[in-house]
Amino acid sequence: MDLAEIKRLIEDGQIEYIKLGTPDIDGVFRGKRVDARFFLDSVEDGFAQSDVIFGWDIAENVLPNLHISNWERGFTDFVMKPDLSTFALVPWEQNVASCICDMWNEQGEQIIVSPRHVLKNIIERARQMGYAAMAASELEVRYFREDQASLRDKNFGTHLVPLNPGTNCYVISHATTDEPLIGHIARMMRDYGVDIEGYTREHGPGMYEMNMRYTDILTAGDRTMLFKNGVKEISHQLGYLATFMAKWNDQEDGSSGHTHVSLWDLNKERNVFWEQEAEGHMSQTMRHFVAGVLAKMPELMAIYAPTINSYKRYVEGSWAPTNTTWGMDNRTCSIRVINTHKRAIRIENRVPGCDANFYLVFAATLASGLYGIEHQLELPPRLDGNAYQSGKLDQALKRGDIKTLARNLSEAADLLEGSEMAREYFGSYFVDHFVTTRRWEVREFEKAVTDWERRRYFELI
Repeated sequence: MDLAEIKRLIEDGQIEYIKLGTPDIDGVFRGKRVDARFFLDSVEDGFAQSDVIFGWDIAENVLPNLHISNWERGFTDFVMKPDLSTFALVPWEQNVASCICDMWNEQGEQIIVSPRHVLKNIIERARQMGYAAMAASELEVRYFREDQASLRDKNFGTHLVPLNPGTNCYVISHATTDEPLIGHIARMMRDYGVDIEGYTREHGPGMYEMNMRYTDILTAGDRTMLFKNGVKEISHQLGYLATFMAKWNDQEDGSSGHTHVSLWDLNKERNVFWEQEAEGHMSQTMRHFVAGVLAKMPELMAIYAPTINSYKRYVEGSWAPTNTTWGMDNRTCSIRVINTHKRAIRIENRVPGCDANFYLVFAATLASGLYGIEHQLELPPRLDGNAYQSGKLDQALKRGDIKTLARNLSEAADLLEGSEMAREYFGSYFVDHFVTTRRWEVREFEKAVTDWERRRYFELI
């Protein structure tokens, strides 16, 4: 919306409050609600927000030794400046709108650890190379017949009641029983401007996948954050809970966050990945791009898999990739090339889980692809058939065609810290900040006593 339209809606009483926020390091939409009567007074100057938004972990424990936010600085204010292109009415709330903000300090400098800022920088690099990136995400979500109180009464245990029992993947009749929630979410997202191309019952109790329509890559990041936030809000309203954990239960499949990316000319008229006469219709630009994504995937794993829990999803034969493989329409590989049409040709990055921050996932995928183009990296041979087959993998590893991916967050954080590519594309300040937050996550987990430990050791040790 433009400012005149927003002003009209406010004056007509159609907007009473506006949710202003920005993604934190974990991709959580954080901010405040502002009375619409006062919104117009400050929309140009921005709205104050404590810098602790980038200074604590997902459980809101303040991290030590962060330069951007700490006790010594007194948790000063940042400034949230609304991006009015993201302004939208919230259809599941009465007379409420939302708007995503960019973050600045009081000296007029952008906050360089802001995930939205990181993605915008990579988009600008692509633009200078003559490319516009298009993207979409498809997230698998788990729904439960629980509320915030019952979740705590059950101590977040594995005996939570799913929305729908059984796996029932792709079963239409079982999905129909869940339409009062899932269909309502899809319609609310459509009315919110988050276009859902389709959704399906997935391979797990209470598990659904929703596929967002492709758009420019910044809007794709915005929509993914708004989708995750909206799913939680709508579920709460109807008496349910939704989780985007990568692996909520070790007895069930994990939840993925597959991302689709393509490169176009700056006018967005031609998909530069397509070449009619080339093998697989893959242009040389696309081959370099895919090569870059694969080559830098191990170094960027902490972005694709940012939590302790993320790594529980990477189990052989579980639809989650464990090596830097690629294939043509092959869902067992890390990168699936989809080449059915000159406008639809794209890559699907199957590594991220749905727990990731998708501003950073899109930034990492785009940046590594641009790196491949800039350095004209050669694409290794594709992997046909089952990418989990040990003999096939062993041969590819010996030839150096593929690399293994980190199996825990500590290893992934070390690789990111040492990545010259990440420091060049994201900036050392962001890399150091993000690595610090991931190592904090590791240390917090190392202090925890888990249910697994109690089951294994309590009686017999």
